[in-house]
Amino acid sequence: MKRLTLLLMAALAACSPAPEPEKPAITVHADSALTEVFTRVGKEFEDSQGVRVKFVFGASSALEKQLDGVDLYASASPDNMKYESKVFALNRLVLAIGKDNPKNVRFSPEWNPQTTFAMCVEEAPCGAAARLALANARFREGTPAPKAVGQDVKETFAKLEAGEVDSAFVYATDVKPERGFFTVPVRVSDQPPAAAVLKFPVALLSGTPEAKKFYNFLFTAQARAALKDAGFELP
Repeated sequence: MKRLTLLLMAALAACSPAPEPEKPAITVHADSALTEVFTRVGKEFEDSQGVRVKFVFGASSALEKQLDGVDLYASASPDNMKYESKVFALNRLVLAIGKDNPKNVRFSPEWNPQTTFAMCVEEAPCGAAARLALANARFREGTPAPKAVGQDVKETFAKLEAGEVDSAFVYATDVKPERGFFTVPVRVSDQPPAAAVLKFPVALLSGTPEAKKFYNFLFTAQARAALKDAGFELP
């Protein structure tokens, strides 16, 4: 009986399909502004190339200090990129405002001191851009201070969504009209609008074939279409 049982177990094992080999994987650190679009691009890359992409999202200023063992790094600013890199996307700083703008928030020298806003920490790219915009706005009653500060752009926009503030300095790609918000364009500097875009560079940090494939994939028509769908401009 025992022999029969063993034979049956062996026969079942022989009929069972062999487990699929585990997919190769790469690790990508990317600014939180890229969360949605990179999640989409990573899925499309895995489906077409059979390589899994493990993402870590956050403020570029924090991620650039945690790159040991990382294959690619995508920043929201060249200022937070110390590696040889290439710009793959462009964005713009905006002031996001809630629906109907009940407090009449305006980004102008006549800023209403009774209104409140959130911005990223100044070391993050979104915070550095907001700081420059505020410094160049020439407010008549002095530069206003933020009521709330987020560690990255997602946390900053969440403060507006939660009703903690009347407005928030974020990227254009973070604001979706269907969610009840609209934006006011913000000049980061005295440069003409065409030169006021914010550059997003990406660097290949490892030499693995899989990492090189994903780096190249970011510049394909498929990935560029995803970036455009998400509201990014292309270099």
